[in-house]
Amino acid sequence: MFLHQAIAQSFGLNPTETKCIDLIHGAADGSVNAGWLSDRTGLTTGAITHILDRLEKRGFIARWRDTRDRRKVFICIRPESLRPLIPKYQALGKAYMSLAEQYDDQKLELICEYLERTSEISERELARMIPARRPRVSRAKPALGPSD
Repeated sequence: MFLHQAIAQSFGLNPTETKCIDLIHGAADGSVNAGWLSDRTGLTTGAITHILDRLEKRGFIARWRDTRDRRKVFICIRPESLRPLIPKYQALGKAYMSLAEQYDDQKLELICEYLERTSEISERELARMIPARRPRVSRAKPALGPSD
């Protein structure tokens, strides 16, 4: 985590912004909306909007409205904005590959299985925690008091 924070800070970003960039970049169709990011991060849509405002101002993302439903706003990464980040992550990838080359296939399979399982647990726990952190809005009408 601290490594990613250091990389983010070297580009004037914070870890939450880089995680949002990573989530958008990894989306299946290359674009997402604020609600999708809110669901994935556990942040409110207001917090996500603030993050997206900063990322758009810095040129990392582009936003556009759906032509059929103007309420929907889609977000995508501006690929050219990631070019300065590539060398730092390539160096990290090379270091990880150098480490991986020290293990045989059987050990690598075990390591991969372990990491996949820990990732599944983390995703499951995050999904369980996110709804618990969000305030529940009551739609019920308040009861009338004795003077009403």
